[in-house]
Amino acid sequence: MSPADTLLALAGLWLVAVLTPGPNMILFMAVGLSSPAASILAVAAAIVLGTFLWGLAGLFGLFWLFELFPAAAKAVKVAGGLYLAWMGFGLIRRNLAPSPDTAREPAAMLTPRRAFLTGLATALGNPKSLVFVSSLFAVTRLAEQPLAIGLAGVGVMIAMSTLYYVVLGVALRTLPFARRPGATGRVLAMGTGLVMMAYGGKMAWER
Repeated sequence: MSPADTLLALAGLWLVAVLTPGPNMILFMAVGLSSPAASILAVAAAIVLGTFLWGLAGLFGLFWLFELFPAAAKAVKVAGGLYLAWMGFGLIRRNLAPSPDTAREPAAMLTPRRAFLTGLATALGNPKSLVFVSSLFAVTRLAEQPLAIGLAGVGVMIAMSTLYYVVLGVALRTLPFARRPGATGRVLAMGTGLVMMAYGGKMAWER
């Protein structure tokens, strides 16, 4: 395959991957419906950063590391899952008994810093992402291309992911109940926490 055909094939397969619901998408939608715009940007940046890092790992063949040290993959999954679940629990706890200062405002939702850390833990806490990216590069033979083409492929993944989350974020913010203060905002925030706990538990438990 020519470099252009390789990148085109990669783009087509990555489009399917981006549109397929998973932990990253669910977390982003939950944050998008319950947290300020800065937090949405932070979680999107974290997810895209995680995609970039997994892309580089797949490009440079780091999948062999998890094959040689399967315990490392399990440790990453457990640590990432437990962190995500802990953040979700904290979000629920703060909104079940909000302080007088946060009772009327969505201040108990994810701050930008927490959103970024949670998004990064979700994106990097699933080693299956490396398996998928490595398989994708093998199918398209991207790893057989010159390094510049491989890096261009990673750039295609980043650009498509960024565009997707920008469009999805804008769409979520148009919903009338997004970032609603008061009781509705707390319910949305607790829903976000439940999603985080569910996916965190799933990431930590599954083998």
